[in-house]
Amino acid sequence: MSLVQFLRILMARRWIILAALISCTVVALAVASQLPKRFPARARVMLDVVKPDPVTGQVIASTMMRSYTKTQTELVKDYRVAGEVVDKLGFTSNPSIIAEWQASTGGVGDMRRWAAQRIMDNTDASMLLGSNIMEISYTSTNPTVAKNVAAMLREAYIDATLRFRTDSAGRTAEWYRDQAEKARRQLVAAETAESDFEKANNIILGPTGIDPENQKLQALQQALINSRTGSSGGVGAQSTAAIDSLNAQLAGIDDQIAQAAERYGPAHPTYKALVGRRATLQSEISRNMAQLRSSSGGMSAASQANYGQLTAEYEAQKQKVMAMQDKFSKLSQLQREVAMRQAQYDKATQRTADLRLEADVAESGLVVLGDVIGSNTPSFPNIPLIGLLAAVFGLTLGIVIALFSELMARRVRGVEDLAFASKVPVLAVIAEGRRQRSGGWLRRLFGRVGPQGKADWQPAQ
Repeated sequence: MSLVQFLRILMARRWIILAALISCTVVALAVASQLPKRFPARARVMLDVVKPDPVTGQVIASTMMRSYTKTQTELVKDYRVAGEVVDKLGFTSNPSIIAEWQASTGGVGDMRRWAAQRIMDNTDASMLLGSNIMEISYTSTNPTVAKNVAAMLREAYIDATLRFRTDSAGRTAEWYRDQAEKARRQLVAAETAESDFEKANNIILGPTGIDPENQKLQALQQALINSRTGSSGGVGAQSTAAIDSLNAQLAGIDDQIAQAAERYGPAHPTYKALVGRRATLQSEISRNMAQLRSSSGGMSAASQANYGQLTAEYEAQKQKVMAMQDKFSKLSQLQREVAMRQAQYDKATQRTADLRLEADVAESGLVVLGDVIGSNTPSFPNIPLIGLLAAVFGLTLGIVIALFSELMARRVRGVEDLAFASKVPVLAVIAEGRRQRSGGWLRRLFGRVGPQGKADWQPAQ
């Protein structure tokens, strides 16, 4: 079928197309005028997710931002939020709402959940593109009700967000409090076991945590080392230091004597004075050496006796400590148990305190942006859009019906139809002679030869 044939069919069936167009448009507009109007209202909240948590200091990671915002938009449409709005609006005690509930459900089920579901069905929440601002929208048949519900939804959402956080922290704090109490009992039991063991074995620990027997052994070991190195008296060390100092002075005097001999000669008084001073230093060194040798012999005998006594005491104390080694090992094990229980108790106590502080926080991390925005123009039904869509549908339906009618009763409406029906070429067309002068292409497309028309033979094109 060519375009010319298609247009001829539409022109011939124009009344069917016009009837379908008008019918669909009128019916759609009539139905739309009877539909209940819906008025939108919008409220905005900024998710202040960039600021760190005031208690924990945590910041939401950028990889979790999409999941977080999706959770927040779904929370707005949650039953917990909608149920709180139902309670604030007093739907469960409103006679008209009760009548609607009974008519809809027959009085079966939870009326609060039914009313909350109605609010949830008309609620939507979405994030504004490229921002952390969430827009909460609600539609109702009354613009005032729409604004009130949108405002209450925003308020209930903020309250629910804060409660979710504080309730979770409170429950976790209670769990940690139970764990801290359990750790405290275990710590007390461990300390009691350690104390009982010390009493049963006569072990008394000092402030540093070392028992007296080990302290005594360490003291004997240090005394034995000092006696062995001769550092217990200190006299020999002091004498040796004095002799070294005198020898240094004697070396200096020798240098001065050599210089005076070259400069002044042996008969000069300066040279003689230096020689006398050297003799004095030499006698002092000899006297110190004699004292060192005499004291060394006496101290050697005393040191030997003291060293033998220290060795005997050290060995005896060593045997005593080794005999108590099993007890010390058991005591060390009990001490490690006490330290572990103490660490568990301190950790649980600190975590409990942190969570209690988080449960008492009053910051939800949400910022209210402006007032609720309502509209007195209904968002539904959109009469112009419905009329346009109905006209397009009616036109399409009319064209389909026209084509179907033409196929059911095919007619010859032009040269192309005649050639198609006869299966032979058309040689000429008898047409009005006036068509060459005006409106030729329109008459060729839609017109017919009338009885008053002057017919001419025209070749088929």
